[in-house]
Amino acid sequence: MLEREKLGNILVNLRVLTPAEVERVVHAMRRRRDQAKFGRVAREMGLLREEHVLAALAVQMQLFPGIQDMSLNRVLSRLQDPCPMPAPASCAGARSRSGFPV
Repeated sequence: MLEREKLGNILVNLRVLTPAEVERVVHAMRRRRDQAKFGRVAREMGLLREEHVLAALAVQMQLFPGIQDMSLNRVLSRLQDPCPMPAPASCAGARSRSGFPV
């Protein structure tokens, strides 16, 4: 199984955290001894917002092609796009057979 890139490294690459801030979070995690996740501890410390954690997780999981090369703003924009892939019918105004928006 391939090892995933650490969330702290991804957040540094996205320019959300500095390497020193990542070390602060890791140190806090060691002191806690409760198996809290990196993103949760960093949020509790006031270093991140939830959308930063979600963007980093999307990069970590390689949610879509080329995500590892995108800026934070581009990743966040892509995550909010209701129709990121080209579709045969336009997503704007597209409706299912029942008439409800898709």
